[in-house]
Amino acid sequence: MKRFVLFVMLMMSVAAVNAQRWSLTPEVGMTAVKRGGPSYYNELGWAWNARWKIGVGAEFFVKPERFSLKSGLYYTQRGHWAHSLLFGNMSPRLEEQSDVVFSEINVKTNRHFLQVPLMANFSFRLADHVRLNLAAGPYFAWSMGDKNSFGYMAYEKTDEEGVYWAYGDVYVAGWKGNGFSDDEWTHDNPFDWGLLLQAGLEIGSCVMNVGYDASLGKEYEYDSAGLKYHTFSLSIGYKFKLGK
Repeated sequence: MKRFVLFVMLMMSVAAVNAQRWSLTPEVGMTAVKRGGPSYYNELGWAWNARWKIGVGAEFFVKPERFSLKSGLYYTQRGHWAHSLLFGNMSPRLEEQSDVVFSEINVKTNRHFLQVPLMANFSFRLADHVRLNLAAGPYFAWSMGDKNSFGYMAYEKTDEEGVYWAYGDVYVAGWKGNGFSDDEWTHDNPFDWGLLLQAGLEIGSCVMNVGYDASLGKEYEYDSAGLKYHTFSLSIGYKFKLGK
């Protein structure tokens, strides 16, 4: 019985020591995303757009106050948005093609991911209760679904005045617009991977992280691996040190 009690006490001591090496950090923030690399729609000119990031980071301290391993589970978004004006162009899906003055195209994709980073983190003491963290490593992500939107509108001069809709056309102060839009959910290639760089400031238990993700995975089955998205993130969180 005494041996059993000693064994249980030993296991509890080991668990307590190991627990002190872990921390959990709930985080929430925003990202700025832009399409990178070659694309069928490069002529549209991709724009930076805002997305969300939320999750929980996990950290294991290999050498407390110096070196640790970081991971976690995050919900994040990637995607692109572009708008272009085309003069003299017309979509074959519209019947009238003679008097078009200009047309516009809107393309938007929003991809929803669960992301797991694997980073090596180096910590530096700046002042009492203030530390600088620098981390880098790969990440792996799984898409829960992609929403793709495409819109086309062609405009021509008209004698109609005012602003109103009629038989699928829109009339705006001497202009007649006719077009179409499509929205669809896809799940072409759910797996994504890439590289992640992160710098963080830790003040007491409060954490602020700035990161950069380079998405390198395929977007669809016959795509090739390469730079797909640039993602800059800014998040805040609170670190819970386990076992203390």
